[in-house]
Amino acid sequence: MSLDKKSQQPLYAQLMKELKDMIHSGLYKAGDQIPTETELSEKYQVSRITVRRTIEELCAQGVLVKRQGKGTFVEAPKIFRMVENDNNMSFSESCRANGRKPSSHVLSCRIMEVEDWQNEFLRLSGDRTLYHIERVLSADDLPIIYEHIYIPVSRVPNLQVQKLENGSLFRLLREEYQVFESEKGRSTIEVRMAPQSIVEHLRMNTGEPVMILISYMNDDEENPLYISYEIIAGSRYRISM
Repeated sequence: MSLDKKSQQPLYAQLMKELKDMIHSGLYKAGDQIPTETELSEKYQVSRITVRRTIEELCAQGVLVKRQGKGTFVEAPKIFRMVENDNNMSFSESCRANGRKPSSHVLSCRIMEVEDWQNEFLRLSGDRTLYHIERVLSADDLPIIYEHIYIPVSRVPNLQVQKLENGSLFRLLREEYQVFESEKGRSTIEVRMAPQSIVEHLRMNTGEPVMILISYMNDDEENPLYISYEIIAGSRYRISM
């Protein structure tokens, strides 16, 4: 298979269209690895410089992503999520709104003493212990968020953390504890480099950009309820503040 070398359209642009067409047709799906530079060069009878420029441009557009030592993969379309004072959209809601299937996997749950930065919001006295839950949130089985949840033990005694496996924290609080989240919340966001400790969980490279979204959630009576600390794969997510 070859490209039209007589065309006024550059070869790298033709190859970009070819790869995009194969992705849109479903030949390559989100998470699939595409052929190597050498394989593409031989298949389309173009130089590796042309192939490299094509891949770099598609990575810049968010269509592909390079993973060090592993290859180049098809990136999933970004998930759009509103995080606003009067309308905090949950991860599950944002997935469904974007036609994606949400899932979650609990990595650990332990009890810890509240730290100063947490207690500035939670304002605990007496029992100063928290559940610290770590889990990975995915869309169509592609990991998007590494989440830390900090929730007072006093608010949810005997937490049934197993129900958070492919489950919703909002639903668990509502159905098991009759605790309802407020629609309002306060959030902060910043950009950092992906730490080594989470890159495998999110299938990223060390040093790729991640968004850190910290949400301070109240109950429906506007009392402090929990803190969510989300490490988000930046190339897979878009947030409206």
